[in-house]
Formats: sequence, structure tokens, C-alpha cells
Amino acid sequence: MEGIVLRRIDYGESDQIIKLFLKETGNISAIAKGIKRSKKRFPHRLEPFRVYDFTLRKRKPGQSLYLIQSADQIRDFEEIKEDIRKIALGNFILEILLIAVKESHPHPELYDFVLKTFRNLSESEGIFPLWFYVAIHVMGFLGFSPNFETCLKCKKPLQKTEKNLFNPARGGLVCQQCATLSKTDKTSVTSEALGVLQFLKKASFPAVPRIKLSSQTRTEIASLLTNFITYHLERPLKTLPFLQEVLLKKK
Repeated sequence: MEGIVLRRIDYGESDQIIKLFLKETGNISAIAKGIKRSKKRFPHRLEPFRVYDFTLRKRKPGQSLYLIQSADQIRDFEEIKEDIRKIALGNFILEILLIAVKESHPHPELYDFVLKTFRNLSESEGIFPLWFYVAIHVMGFLGFSPNFETCLKCKKPLQKTEKNLFNPARGGLVCQQCATLSKTDKTSVTSEALGVLQFLKKASFPAVPRIKLSSQTRTEIASLLTNFITYHLERPLKTLPFLQEVLLKKK
């Protein structure tokens, strides 16, 4: 089965518990026996940002783990590991998958999107727009697609010239007129940020790295999407502080 590694945990002297995201079955937990000493069965040591063809032995009744019998490497996105910014964004993606994809719940379209993300992350220097693009679309695949086009209340198209407010819980914005009646929508969205968010929602991968963002817009969109993701995943992501540090503070 084709898949990627989300997390590794040492187990005993030579084994590891591996959390996998498989194209056919979604997330599963498996044990790689002897991985620390067997170069024959595990020549690549099952590292993140690589795609493998796994041979698994199914769990027996009462067992909680699959057994990884072998893993043949299909693709290595080695360029990600050469840039600390790309590592931070890659780990951010892996953590969302680890938290949000249910055990044995297939997500083939999300899986394909993640591999496209890794490929583009390997080849691109436009880390900021790619971060925002991936956050928007991964959440969409998980059932939390944000709405940046129409007001949540009156349903009219949002105007970039107006003061629009973002509601993380409902995953969208309210227009200036409706905002005067609201007590819960408090995050203001500038016209530049709104235009970027609307573009990213509709764009394809090739167009994303070309987007130019001001420092203010980067910070604004990062805060908005962080609040949105944290609310819907019901926990703060451990990878976000480091991602924000290397991107927002790195000149």
C-alpha cells in the first residue's frame, strides 16, 4: 500500500511504532520490528517526506497494530530537508493529518493533494503563499472549507472596500453592514488580505508561488488561518510556533 510516514516512536531497543497515512485506507498505526538494525527490510528507515510502498500484515482480533513487513521507497522529496522553512511547513502538514484524519478512514484526494504539496514545496521558494494555500485546501478536504466570497449573514458578495470581519467558528466573513450588528466577529480583514484569500481559494498550484505579499498581509493571514485551524481541530498545533518563527521572523 502506498503511503507516507506521519510520526515515529521508538519502542524497545530495535522497534518503532509508525503512524502512516495511506492512500487506500487513511491513517493506521503499525509496528516496524527490528527497524533500527535490519537494513535488508528497512533500507530507508521510514523517514518523513518520502513515499513508500508498504507490505503490511493485517491485525488479528485483539491486536491494535499492523505489522510492517517491508517498505520500498517510491519517491523522496529530499529538497524539503535542505531548507528549515520547508521542513517547518512540511511538519505542519503532517501534524494536521495526524490529528484530523481518522483511523482507517480513506482520503485519497487529500493524499494526492499532500503529494502535490510536497512536490511544489521541494521546487518552490514561495513559502508564504504555499503555506496559506495548503492550510486553506487541506482544511477544505477535511470538511472545513472557509468562505471568502459572501457574507455569512446577508449572503451578499463581500466588497474589498468595506470593513469585513472574520468568524473562525463559522469559517467565513461578515460584511461591514452586518458587522455593526455582530458581537462575536472581531477579526478585521483588510482589502489586500481578502483579495489574497479569495485568489488562493480558487488558484492552482502553479500560480501560488508568484503571489507577492507585504509583511502586514503575511502576518494578518497567518493569524486568521491559525485561529481558524485551531478552532476546528480543537487544539493548537505544536508545529505552528516554529513555523511562524522561521517564516514571520526570518528576513
